[in-house]
Amino acid sequence: MFDPLLPWRARAAGAVDAVLVTHSHVDHLNRWSLKAIDRSAHLVVPRGARAIVEDLGFSRVTEMTAGDQLQVNGLEISAVATCHDNGRWKKQTTPECVGYVVAGGGKTVHHAGDVDFSDHAIFDDIGKRFAIDATLLPIGGMMRVGYYRKRRHLLDQGIHIDPDCALDIYERLGAKNLIPVHWGTLHLPFPWRHAPKKRLAAVVAERGAQNVAILAHREKLAL
Repeated sequence: MFDPLLPWRARAAGAVDAVLVTHSHVDHLNRWSLKAIDRSAHLVVPRGARAIVEDLGFSRVTEMTAGDQLQVNGLEISAVATCHDNGRWKKQTTPECVGYVVAGGGKTVHHAGDVDFSDHAIFDDIGKRFAIDATLLPIGGMMRVGYYRKRRHLLDQGIHIDPDCALDIYERLGAKNLIPVHWGTLHLPFPWRHAPKKRLAAVVAERGAQNVAILAHREKLAL
């Protein structure tokens, strides 16, 4: 499980072997949601985040930084670089932000966590290192899609990418499938809450992109 948010959804997932947290922002390292998960799970957090979760009672807590590897029940978990601001309540050097690549059974899945508009060359490197069957990339945030698109040229950390940029990163990674995330979870009562998936569908059609799976909650993609 990656970055669980909302305890009833975390609980509905049932027993999991590991929970992988990409960064310590409260909508990704969410203590309220982690408390709904069976404590037998192996909790993996980025370097510097152990103190935030060590009182929750998980059987094992491991900190990882980009380049680290970990074995969990036959799966190989690799922490990889991503582009987002470190810190929890404010920007600072720690806790870090990481992405994860999980490999097992001949398949490899990449989760980038949150991504900002900055230097995305790191995704070229990840794509060269791993043969990725599916990448999970964010396509939205709390603001309108147009807000992020207008800020693209500023290359400022902490600002979420838009669906167009997610498709760019998908192509840079050379992944076989794209699964968009970071949209629709909170069901906020804003008229633009479905705009990210609509924009992604439009740009996929414009570019003729292949194997983009816009999944609703509980939908599955077989690899």
